[in-house]
Amino acid sequence: MNGLTTVLSFRDVLDAQVALGKLGSEDIECSLANENIIGVAWTYSTAVGGVEVQVAPEQAEAAVAALSADQSALLSELDAEIPQGAPEEICPNCGSEDLVTVRRQRYAAAAMLFVPLPLFIFGTRVKCRTCGSHWKPCVG
Repeated sequence: MNGLTTVLSFRDVLDAQVALGKLGSEDIECSLANENIIGVAWTYSTAVGGVEVQVAPEQAEAAVAALSADQSALLSELDAEIPQGAPEEICPNCGSEDLVTVRRQRYAAAAMLFVPLPLFIFGTRVKCRTCGSHWKPCVG
């Protein structure tokens, strides 16, 4: 044995790595057991007991408390800070909110049924159903 205590076990490596990051942010030193075997052969997860998050025995109680803490109130606060009504949700021409997203790849695929040449038409546009204007959506 390595002298560490298992505080939680996960079926997937990524979930265990999230817990590892959470404990690291709380200054609790920890490690993962069975990470490599499950990373290579994920079907063995149940057989070996999952990816185990292990800490020193004296930090086990603090680790369990950190991993079981409910952070949903913080998420609600962050969500409330995001401004509603992004600029791409309003037509710059008439101010309407009746918009539709047009993906031009579909039109290219339909045209290639009739024309046996590859048509490389990519991109997305936003169309206002009220005034008919088109524009590229804002990214970022």
